[in-house]
Amino acid sequence: MASPRPQTIPVFLLVRTAYQLLWQQRDDALRLGLIPTLICFGALVYGGDSLDFARMQFESGTTDQVPGDTFASLVVMLLILLVGASLVIANWLRFTLLGPMAAVGIGLNIGRTHVSFIISCVLLGFGASIAGSVLSMPLMLLPGVLKAIGFVVILLVVMIVVARLLPFAVAQAIGQPMSLQQAWSASRGNGVALATAMILVQVPMYIAATLLTSILLTIGFASAAPLAMTFVEAVFQIIDAVLIAIVLATAFRQMVGIRV
Repeated sequence: MASPRPQTIPVFLLVRTAYQLLWQQRDDALRLGLIPTLICFGALVYGGDSLDFARMQFESGTTDQVPGDTFASLVVMLLILLVGASLVIANWLRFTLLGPMAAVGIGLNIGRTHVSFIISCVLLGFGASIAGSVLSMPLMLLPGVLKAIGFVVILLVVMIVVARLLPFAVAQAIGQPMSLQQAWSASRGNGVALATAMILVQVPMYIAATLLTSILLTIGFASAAPLAMTFVEAVFQIIDAVLIAIVLATAFRQMVGIRV
């Protein structure tokens, strides 16, 4: 007999729970987010000039003219940002699913489970980029509008597939290993909901960051204190990471459960 189809996780309940828990545990958010924020700040300072140059090249449509050293700097910056975000996500997964004693200190404690989580995320990201590139190749033969639609569809499909495999990475973070097949089975029926929740949970922070940046630009603070602006950007990135971690933890508890 086939197993019953699991109940779909309510998207807006996931988003609301993430913000509620973040507010309730704001002291722990500051504690666990301190070191990751500094890591992200350092990455943005290191690659800031290269990022600005690449952004100008993209806006002018001359991305093929990005120098090799600029590209290398961007890659290093992204890797450092990945480490910072993965560290805070891993700690918050452990904090939420295993309790406060599983994530002590100021977010610098790195153990085997943290390394396993980061490696899992890198592998999933690499696999997603390869799959997206391969699936996008036939789109090059299509006209402009159809090509754009095709890219959006492929992006959504890849995001949903990755969302269904994310329980595998979460399990590594909490020391409850599972296979990719087990993760795929556990997330059956919840891929779209989980992917949607991870996007929606970032929307309020994106709006807040945009409004704050506009205000600081208007009053001249951004030009007077560019490093402070960079730090603000790092803070918002870590907040986004924490919110995503809470969404993943809440979904994991319902889809998989915690071994006692």
